[in-house]
Amino acid sequence: MLVGMVDTVFADVAKPDQHFVFLSKASCIDSTAQPEAVFAAEVKKLQADKFKPQQITLEPYERDHDIVVGVYRPPPKQSSYLRYLSLVHKMLFDKCNKCLVTHHVFRNIHMSKHQTDISPKQTKKIFLPRSSKKSQQIQEQKRHEVLYSKVETKIGPRLNNLNIQMLSKVMYEQVFKGIDDSKQCPNVLEQCQNDLLKHGMVKSDIEYMPDVDFKIPKLIGKNIIEHFYNIGEAQAKPYRDLVLGVLKYVPEVPKLWLMQSGWTRYAPNCDPMLVTCPLEDCILFDVEVCMQVGKLPTLATAVSSEAWYGWVSDSLIDGTGKPVVANDYFQEDLIPLHNETNLNIPKIVIGHNVSYDRARVKEQYLLENTGLRFLDTMSLHISISGITSYQRAVLKSEEKPEEDEKWLTCSSLNNLKEVYKLYCGKEIEKGVRDLFVEGSLLDIREQFQTAITYCAQDVLATYEILKVLFPLFLERFPHPVTFAGMLELGTAYLPINSNWMNYINNSEQAYEDLDIDRKVILTRCADQACQLLHNEKYLENLWMWDQDWEVKQLKMRKNASKEVREEKIETVDDEVDPLEERFSYLRDTCRYLPAVPTLLPGYPNWYRKLCSKPDSSPDWIPGPNLISTSMQITPKLLGLTWEGYPLHFIRGKGWGMIVPFVNDPTLETKLPLKQLLEKCPALTDKPREAISAELKIDKEVEQNLSKQEFYKRVKKDKTEGLYKGW
Repeated sequence: MLVGMVDTVFADVAKPDQHFVFLSKASCIDSTAQPEAVFAAEVKKLQADKFKPQQITLEPYERDHDIVVGVYRPPPKQSSYLRYLSLVHKMLFDKCNKCLVTHHVFRNIHMSKHQTDISPKQTKKIFLPRSSKKSQQIQEQKRHEVLYSKVETKIGPRLNNLNIQMLSKVMYEQVFKGIDDSKQCPNVLEQCQNDLLKHGMVKSDIEYMPDVDFKIPKLIGKNIIEHFYNIGEAQAKPYRDLVLGVLKYVPEVPKLWLMQSGWTRYAPNCDPMLVTCPLEDCILFDVEVCMQVGKLPTLATAVSSEAWYGWVSDSLIDGTGKPVVANDYFQEDLIPLHNETNLNIPKIVIGHNVSYDRARVKEQYLLENTGLRFLDTMSLHISISGITSYQRAVLKSEEKPEEDEKWLTCSSLNNLKEVYKLYCGKEIEKGVRDLFVEGSLLDIREQFQTAITYCAQDVLATYEILKVLFPLFLERFPHPVTFAGMLELGTAYLPINSNWMNYINNSEQAYEDLDIDRKVILTRCADQACQLLHNEKYLENLWMWDQDWEVKQLKMRKNASKEVREEKIETVDDEVDPLEERFSYLRDTCRYLPAVPTLLPGYPNWYRKLCSKPDSSPDWIPGPNLISTSMQITPKLLGLTWEGYPLHFIRGKGWGMIVPFVNDPTLETKLPLKQLLEKCPALTDKPREAISAELKIDKEVEQNLSKQEFYKRVKKDKTEGLYKGW
């Protein structure tokens, strides 16, 4: 039987239903036999033995008197690659005495080299005429070209036009299924390339991550975009529909409220009735607390599209409210909002700063999850017209800079009064609020109608704000995941145990210890700085030279006091102490002291401002006991610098730093220029130019610096490149 050498068995990734078996003509034992005959004869026997016809066929494949190929097509059920590859091995080499298999992986092609040895007792080995070495190399190169030209391959990870690694092809086809990534705007690509070059983010030696290849869970949609939209819509739609439904109408506020424990429902054209909780699935809600008796709710009001609700605590009815500690709260003291028979029904509660009200809701302390969600109109306002910390300071100040007038009408502080004024253009009365802050339960009970109507007016103001804000929110943030995420964040809580109070107590103790250390350090710094008064050494200090070093002297009366000192002598035999007699004139000087004693005479004024009078407090201690980190003198006492330059404060302009622009220590100025140049060398050697540059900066500061935002607003370097900081 003629047996040849099978050079290669491989699987083409483009044709997973076929395997190619290459036979080399030069490998045949009998030079007179054609490779096709050898292969066909062997296949015919194997088919007759075990395999069905037409599973293995012989087809010409790049016949160049050197290569012929047999194609094996596996049955449909045998889809496993290893399965039908092993079948090919079995068909071709079962009758060989020895089989050596070597596996290689090259690009996207899996190859196996199979070499067979022929038994000398069965066959006679006949060699073809030996061809030249060069001819063999040509034939080998041609064989590889034919082999690899039939399979399209791609080396390395998937990159975009900016050489940034993207998702692997397998992952991309799953995540962004049906989305074409080939359409790209040339202008956008050029702009991106320029931005990357501008920031030095273009590198040639990039280490790419290995491609990830795994099957992700099934998407709810065609691609990842539809997937997140669909799951967000599934979570947000029930609650969004409830909010949109309540925007259409709410009834008028009741004119008379019943003072009875629990929830009372006030529906139009119906008598008030007791209920366990609000019956509708969307309500606007507000809670009031009597601060004098703790943090438990005192009364609450709510409104839906069908009725108003009022809730009154048992303590207000009985008048038994007493101050309680944090661990004395029970579920009976909290406000129920959800039907206990079915807690999974979607229900939404709307309020302004609703997290304060949520802390007093009974269902929020249940271990199982509920369908109750909270929507905060303050969060809606912040997402649409929120302000920065600087804008907050401007809104709280009495003087409003002219350049800030444009945004002052577009935003406000976050409290209910300011937000209601911004969106509704009306004022809301908040004077009754002091009743809950300073009043007792008896005071609230006596003014019950006023107190609960005030609470209802807050609910009504929240409703009018919601009518304006919620459509704006849906317009600004149309994706349902945003709304769903806001609702989900509103259900967060902090799980604690008995160690929570220990943590609070330890934190308070640590703060008090650090506060004592802070006061000791600042007091020591003030005492050391006060010693600069001797020999006017403060004139050489870079921080304390501009402080008030004037000293207030002790003033004495010109005439002695008219009060006659009474000397008590118990017996005639009392002896006079010679030392007391010798220094009696010092004791007599107290008759010349003023009626109001002077505080710390002989000390500089800035130091005296940090000290309190002895009779100001029973816990009085001597020294600068009023000093704190919020005082303007504190950075100077600590000798703080910015980039090595001493900090300096100018009234009306704020904090800055002293940067030397002259190199002449003989220049007359109150500033200790000599010491400044020793610590911070001048930025230029041209005094006149530096002085003009400094005057130019001062002039522009006067024109532009109406707040501490000068260096943020005026980005241009006004030192002509001399100062390299910031």
